[in-house]
Amino acid sequence: TAAIHLALEALQVPQGSEVIVPDFSMIACARAVTLAGLEPVFVDCGDDLLMVPHLFDNNWLPTDVKAIMAVHIYGRQCDMESVNLIARYNDDMPVIEDLAEAHGVKPHQSTDAACWSFYRNKIIAGEEGGAVAFKNPDHAALARQLRSLGFTDAHDFNHVPRGHNYRMSNVHARLIIDSLGKVGVNLMKRRAAEAEYNALCPTEWRMPPRDAPWVYDIKIPGMTADRQTELVRRLNDAGIAARHAFKPLSSQPEYREARYVGTRRAYALAREVIYLPLMGAEPQKAFLIILDTVPASD
Repeated sequence: TAAIHLALEALQVPQGSEVIVPDFSMIACARAVTLAGLEPVFVDCGDDLLMVPHLFDNNWLPTDVKAIMAVHIYGRQCDMESVNLIARYNDDMPVIEDLAEAHGVKPHQSTDAACWSFYRNKIIAGEEGGAVAFKNPDHAALARQLRSLGFTDAHDFNHVPRGHNYRMSNVHARLIIDSLGKVGVNLMKRRAAEAEYNALCPTEWRMPPRDAPWVYDIKIPGMTADRQTELVRRLNDAGIAARHAFKPLSSQPEYREARYVGTRRAYALAREVIYLPLMGAEPQKAFLIILDTVPASD
């Protein structure tokens, strides 16, 4: 959240303007926009859960939109080429790329700010913390000031520009560095678990391949919200850290009046999708429970 907020402020997105945000995403994406004094415009997703760029292509982009946020969902990479082409065509507006769930995916070369989370469930983890990298070194220099209450290297207590207390503790940094050193083994274990899931998952439930093995998501067409909750509860009771899919950001009370683009496909997918852990995975146990709760048609 802090990384995205910092990115929006360092890129100096004009106050009160709008930012394209995927509707199927984590609440931090919208909250960071709000914190920066901006308004989200939610864009629908496709069956792969990723934002669909052609919904806001050059034929439809309000003049109030001054930035685009793209998010890689559940380890699956958004179409960054299209996103950046649209941004360049529209006054070279900045693009923020959220890689919180896609550690190991390289940011697009035209992306202005790339953001990561190091929360405890991420591929590279440190309990809490995040990072942001910029294409333009001037934006990076401003972000360094903004993250530390506006302090400069002089540390003379002149707090200009206004900043935030977004400094990471040394303890969290140490945990992240340790996790980074083990990322190769971590990724191998995650890919092995993913292959086990693939072997057990009915074809009709299988999602497109993931560019980064963060979690294993499945889509059960026609699943109701009550059945989804029952399924997640049964898995959790069995010690499997399954989770509901994201609820559309436009369905959150604070954002129900926000501008929306699309057919609200995200609403159906929010009911039909759950995800399973890749670390500490128990694929056979998980699918025994899933198939007992929601039998596959094949």
